[in-house]
Amino acid sequence: MPDRYALVLAGGRGERFWPWSRPERPKQLLPLARGGRSLLSATLERIRSLIAPDHCLVLTAHDLVSAVARECPAGTHVMGEPVSRNTAPAIGAAAHWFAAQSRDASFVVLPSDHAIDDGAAFAADLERAFAAAESGNTLVTFGVRPTGPETVFGYIRRGERVGDRLFRVAAFTEKPDRATAEGFLQSGDYAWNAGIFVWRASVFLDALQKNRPELAKTLQPLGTAGARFEDTFREVLPGCESISVDYAVLERSREVMMVEPTFDWDDLGSWSAWARRQERDARGNVCYGDAVVVDCDGCVVVGESGRAAALGLRDMVVVHAQGGTLSCPLDRVEEVRRVVEAIRAREAGR
Repeated sequence: MPDRYALVLAGGRGERFWPWSRPERPKQLLPLARGGRSLLSATLERIRSLIAPDHCLVLTAHDLVSAVARECPAGTHVMGEPVSRNTAPAIGAAAHWFAAQSRDASFVVLPSDHAIDDGAAFAADLERAFAAAESGNTLVTFGVRPTGPETVFGYIRRGERVGDRLFRVAAFTEKPDRATAEGFLQSGDYAWNAGIFVWRASVFLDALQKNRPELAKTLQPLGTAGARFEDTFREVLPGCESISVDYAVLERSREVMMVEPTFDWDDLGSWSAWARRQERDARGNVCYGDAVVVDCDGCVVVGESGRAAALGLRDMVVVHAQGGTLSCPLDRVEEVRRVVEAIRAREAGR
């Protein structure tokens, strides 16, 4: 059986959780997982039964290496990216890293900011994905059965069934508009693209060479870097194009399969997504930290490094953290990034 590894992508900034999330403390480092654990810590814990810490590589921004390492089990490899170049270059670099560890390596790619509580189901589904990937020259992804017409996720159209909850992928679709998403939901043929992948390192590198040869060429020095791998990584990554693995490889490849998982899943992309998984009081409010609600319904109130209080509000978010305060309607939480952009613009104009 091939040696198994894990790549955890932990470079995101999570601006939609401002002011709790900041550049120095992005979403994956916040206590958003069950029990107040960080999402990154929970991600690594989920795979410990299948993959040892010394077979895990975490890629993050160069300025977050120390903070990320504190959330990782001993033995985990943490590597800093000098610049952000999206998922295809990161995964390609990791494939070279794993191939150098084992000629027959296979690995799972995991975002560090997803919420999954059913660890046993996750482990069973991940084992199924590894088995599919290791049985041939197959790229495997996870497609979550949709529960609503979400426009913030990419979609996968299921093709031929080839096994128990295992399908060929017919097509990938980027984030659709509302009407298109409703059509996808009604058809029953589409799944949310969870951004979790499994493949053999050699198969992925071959697919990258075939479908994005210039990117493969830029990353090629990593294949012979040996002990200078990290130095070489820092040298070659700035020269890579910024492109997602979906665009660079998956949408162009024919040998792609999809596992329909049994585990629960949410990418926690906003305050409302996080609130869906939290306990509520008798009037539907979610309170975290030093938070007080009086005569409120359906609100999310968070207080960290100071008290947050809400009075007479309905369906609002009130957050006080890290010296900043946010107040907005729950149905506009997807726009919080506009606040971050406005703050950045004001500070640049000083």
